[in-house]
Amino acid sequence: MKIEATSDLIRIVLGKGHPSTVSEATKNTEAHGARHPTSARPADLAELGGERAASSRTAAPRYQSAVTQPAAGLARAPELLAAKQRVLSGGRLPAASVRFAGPAEIDVFLGELDQAIRPFEDCLRKAGARHGDRAAQLKAIIKKASIQTSKTRFECPRDMAEFDARLARIVRTGEPIVLAMPEGGGKVPVPLKTGRFGRGPDFAEFLGIKMRAALARVLREFHPGGAHVVVVPDTCLHTRDMGFCADEVRSHLEQLWRDLPRLGVRDEVIVADTLAYLPADWSGVVERSAAEVVASIAEDQAVREAAAAQSRSLMFIKDCGLSDEDEAVLFYAAVAGHPDGIPTGLAAQARAFQAATDEVTPLYMAINHHGIRGLGLIERVVDGLGFSSASYLRASVHAKPGCPRPALSVFHALAPVALLPMHALGVRVIDETPRWGLSFDVVGRMRGWQAVCEATTGRFLFYETTQEGVEMGGACAERAAA
Repeated sequence: MKIEATSDLIRIVLGKGHPSTVSEATKNTEAHGARHPTSARPADLAELGGERAASSRTAAPRYQSAVTQPAAGLARAPELLAAKQRVLSGGRLPAASVRFAGPAEIDVFLGELDQAIRPFEDCLRKAGARHGDRAAQLKAIIKKASIQTSKTRFECPRDMAEFDARLARIVRTGEPIVLAMPEGGGKVPVPLKTGRFGRGPDFAEFLGIKMRAALARVLREFHPGGAHVVVVPDTCLHTRDMGFCADEVRSHLEQLWRDLPRLGVRDEVIVADTLAYLPADWSGVVERSAAEVVASIAEDQAVREAAAAQSRSLMFIKDCGLSDEDEAVLFYAAVAGHPDGIPTGLAAQARAFQAATDEVTPLYMAINHHGIRGLGLIERVVDGLGFSSASYLRASVHAKPGCPRPALSVFHALAPVALLPMHALGVRVIDETPRWGLSFDVVGRMRGWQAVCEATTGRFLFYETTQEGVEMGGACAERAAA
């Protein structure tokens, strides 16, 4: 699809209105500006190139892509095609059976999570103990806790130069290690991924939080200055482009804050209130930079290819607007490239959705590139929490050179390590030693898994199965060292 840099397209991309900040935003922006006058300046688009690299073909800016294969893992799940055939044959997507767990049983489940993560924590400890130099110890621990280390080029001195310099400064000054990463803050509004159950935090999020808490604990054992993992939820920034519900996102964040004490997490993991740190000029910068991205797509083949790849991923993140589950099965089968047998109207709706996703992709890219990175949002959060943005270590859930990608689950067939909690639901595999993982709602329902919910609130916690069965399509193909 050819994208023209026209005012009509910009209007389609940007929609109406702008993301709002909470009442603290102006105060935080002024405070940040007083400390960091350079980084707090209104961003000029010509100067937002911290992540730019000259294209080998043109001088147009290049944009880092946030594409991950597991984001589109639904397209490769055999259960999607099985559900499609079932619906086309006159059946319906099976309803999940539900059982309710009381507080004491939930405490047992949380204890199982701790047991599941203990070998991971021990591995981190052993990785650090192999080195005598403190900086080397800390780097080894972070690497051991990370996945896709070949993609992040963890052993490349050039790509890791800034990371290494910041780590050396932390060791020299005795500052706390602050590993900050944008991630999550809600469930993707894709019914076959997160279903009617999965709108709040569940055991998929709990597993990820406990993995990061384990990393912080081990780092503290080797670094007297302490350590924290700061999660900067970014779902709240994508309400216009991806269709996340602002009220739902806020509710998800507040619920997770209430969950942290029950998870036994104090300040090992800090989940930030991202909107409180948006600069006053956020909306204007995103609007102008979206237009720049559109122009770059039209001018630069490399940017065009990156946008196309990003759009393919976003089709399994963006809200499709369907409430009927059986229609959703056929719709996503068509989006995944299997339109045979799909009613004509629904197939046309899927094509229109693909076009709409193409059109909104520049806004998504602008938010990530010019907004989060160009305006130094992570740095604002780190400073606002009382740490130093000059020496924090940046992490990511999208593999990028020089940027560690912490694991959020312990690998097995139902815990594909690169699948994010916001794209999936928790799964408990009943065995001699229960295991914990993540999967899609359509997978659980097609396999007949039971949904476990909290007795006091009705809140979904996880799916439960006595056996793993086959792996979840291609979503397990991305291994830790991919």
